[in-house]
Amino acid sequence: MKTNHALPALCLLAACSTRGTDTNDSNGTDTVDTNDTTDTVDPSACGTCPDGSTCGAANGLPVCRDTDTAIPRFSHVFIVMMENTTGQRLLDSTAAPYLHGLIASGAYGANYHGVEHPSLSNYIALMSGQIEDNGPLDCDCEPEGDACDTISCSILTHSCGCPQPHQQLVDELEPAGVTWRAYAEGMGTACNLVGSGDYAPKHVPFLYFPAFTNDATRCADHVVPFESNFAADLAAGPRDFSFIVPDLKNDMHDPIISGDSNLGNGDSWLASHIPAILASPAYTDNGLLIIAWDENDLSGVIHNDEPIPFVLMSPLAKHGGYSSAVSVDHYDLLATLEDTFGVARLGESASATPLVDFFPAQ
Repeated sequence: MKTNHALPALCLLAACSTRGTDTNDSNGTDTVDTNDTTDTVDPSACGTCPDGSTCGAANGLPVCRDTDTAIPRFSHVFIVMMENTTGQRLLDSTAAPYLHGLIASGAYGANYHGVEHPSLSNYIALMSGQIEDNGPLDCDCEPEGDACDTISCSILTHSCGCPQPHQQLVDELEPAGVTWRAYAEGMGTACNLVGSGDYAPKHVPFLYFPAFTNDATRCADHVVPFESNFAADLAAGPRDFSFIVPDLKNDMHDPIISGDSNLGNGDSWLASHIPAILASPAYTDNGLLIIAWDENDLSGVIHNDEPIPFVLMSPLAKHGGYSSAVSVDHYDLLATLEDTFGVARLGESASATPLVDFFPAQ
């Protein structure tokens, strides 16, 4: 179930802004506050909206929005998953200048949380809305293997398999005509269920659902190596939903124990790849980019539920260093994806609240 979290006192460095107000630009000229305004638009400007949505606007741009929640129907969605970082540590660090720039220009979730520990549980929750069909995921178990028990699955061991029997988001997307692809750095071959080097299947949640992986053709088409596929797909026109997984070094997970080197590695990787997304028509034409983290430092060993970083950018979103203080988590993000793609809510997302605070009012 969803829990309430204490509100942290976060200031976004020199670009800190009050909620709902854009910052001044570098020349000291006031920018227009577009964050709390209500847009109106000619209903014909959107063309034909899908069922469950109506024509509206965001930041003056016509867009179909969910009838119930007003979440925009984005043209494309990109999610980049990072690892094991507390929000305050990222904001205080000098090792992540590129991320600080994104935070200053986009929107930041100052009260975003994981839902469980360790890492795998958060990925399964984000893509399916539930993590307990086989009992709690007490370890980062493998996609395949012998059934887990207290010996094979603990904070120190994960020599067992924990395939998930329930439905995941992509099982709904495909029948709805929504195209998707996951890109995992270092995986070597498509649909690789075995970790090696800096590749970790536990960060690729789709691989934990046998209903998906047992269809070898489907899996090989949808879960592919990042290095040999993403840039070409982005240039040619990406699928509607892209889920991007850097390797263990570039997602800020390693080395352990973490420090500024983790943040610096991840920041450099993002600086190398995010600009291409932001410059692509898939993003500029009413797209959405989310950079999310799975959980906080050291898998919550010291502080169980500190806020984790969350960066959201879109031509349709609040921006200019907007900082949302609303308590949200992975189930709320899943609900947002389900509403933007017009599919049913899964598991805990059925009672979640999508990320409405990140977008101008309908």
